[in-house]
Amino acid sequence: MKTLPQMFIEQMQNRLGEEWESFLHSYHISPYAGLRVNTLKKSVEAWKEIAPMELKPIPWTQDGFYIDPSLRPGKHPYYHAGFYYIQEPSAMAPVELLEPQDGDYVLDLCAAPGGKSVQIASRIGQNGVLVTNDIHPDRTKALVRNMELYGVTRAVVLNEDPSRIADAFPQWFDRVLVDAPCSGEGMFRKDPDMVRAWEREPVTAYSAMQQEILDSAAKLVAPGGRLVYSTCTFSPEENEASIARFLTKYPDFRVRAVDLKHGMEAGRPEWARACMEEQGWEASDEAIEATAGTIRLWPHRVNGEGHYVAVLEREGERSARSVASLQQPAADADTVRKLSYVSSRPKLKGKGKQTHKSDSRKDQMVRLPKGLRRPEQEFIDTYAGWSKQQLSNDRYELNACIGSYAYDCPLPVEILLKLKVARPGLFLGTLKNGRFDPSHALALALQPSDMLRVLPLELEQQEVIAYLRGDTLTIDPERLCTASDLGVKDRKGYVMITVDNCPLGFGKWVDGILKNEYPAAWRWTT
Repeated sequence: MKTLPQMFIEQMQNRLGEEWESFLHSYHISPYAGLRVNTLKKSVEAWKEIAPMELKPIPWTQDGFYIDPSLRPGKHPYYHAGFYYIQEPSAMAPVELLEPQDGDYVLDLCAAPGGKSVQIASRIGQNGVLVTNDIHPDRTKALVRNMELYGVTRAVVLNEDPSRIADAFPQWFDRVLVDAPCSGEGMFRKDPDMVRAWEREPVTAYSAMQQEILDSAAKLVAPGGRLVYSTCTFSPEENEASIARFLTKYPDFRVRAVDLKHGMEAGRPEWARACMEEQGWEASDEAIEATAGTIRLWPHRVNGEGHYVAVLEREGERSARSVASLQQPAADADTVRKLSYVSSRPKLKGKGKQTHKSDSRKDQMVRLPKGLRRPEQEFIDTYAGWSKQQLSNDRYELNACIGSYAYDCPLPVEILLKLKVARPGLFLGTLKNGRFDPSHALALALQPSDMLRVLPLELEQQEVIAYLRGDTLTIDPERLCTASDLGVKDRKGYVMITVDNCPLGFGKWVDGILKNEYPAAWRWTT
């Protein structure tokens, strides 16, 4: 059994009463393991046909499965192909209740490491947009990696304070998810580090932080839109009390009651009321009682860890979304320079003379603006030339740059200028020295049918692991699948390596040698 803090034991025993023994017994049970199928890559039915492990459906999801906790699903080529996201089963519930639809504009406000964002991205189709954010720079790195690994193409990744996002996107999003930072009591069984963190930080500190985040979230939800608030804690100060205080402050939001099924239990208004008295907080009786429509997932009631979810809806009807409705940044000289930088001429030195050294491509590239901007025509032409030589179907548009990095941004660049942008969209690659080098993110976002050259590998072949290790491969020309109009002389170039008809990454094929382009930081290790 996990060692639990004495104060936590006393609080839970007092709150749960007769259920305490059953709750305590759940800590004698090993945590449940799960994975969620990435339907951007494989349908659930297709995954069932090739899954290398036994699967048991998680009842509150449409694409999640329990797996044997002793397995290591992160050490399988299918993981590197982005077929599934390893996720705690209860953590899949908030997005199911968010119910993102095809074409929705969705914000995941506290998103790292990105499991829920990947889940959202699989539901919004090619007409929706996901803005995914985390305030911590280090955690944002994991968020970026997961957007790339799972082939998410319609997402902007921010590293911002929620209040600044609210200023940039007032009443803009159809759906907003706040998977709030919390004391993590629901994870005690799974992660001993959460116990140590709980002992250092009082739950009221998290509650104050959550109120600030919810204040920003309220400004971001469009009329008729939905806000889902979730935590992985049992603390009513962070759950029912947080929602009751929010509803009192924002009366144009109401609780959408969740059907109680699969072992889910209703929120506890009486606990919220007790918190109000104990902490001196204020909330209306109506708001407190409304928390009965929120839900709790208890480890002694469901096969998963402890979670809380509240589904809130804003009054009104959603109107047509217009970029013009957003407050655009002022068109000052700096903004104009960022957006419309064109010159790639070398700097002049001395009395209007240019030196031989300053005429180099390298010198020109150093002079590129560092911030987000529209791409130069030279960059657009370079990318188009690469696409013509390597792709049979160019499905992405180079419409944004940061330095020499090229992106397909799903939003107008102007909207993002005043924000800290980690990724303005799909990372296409790098433009340097007059050439385009494609990114690994582009490889994982393309389909095999988009490529002029494809090397299909079978799971059983040793070459799959060799490629993921970063090895150079020797490949006969006959093994390459090439476009029908591609001659033998044109086979030299970028190749998509696939497993089960999904991309693993790029390689460069020249005279029977496949130079490995798999990122060093992502490579297979034993």
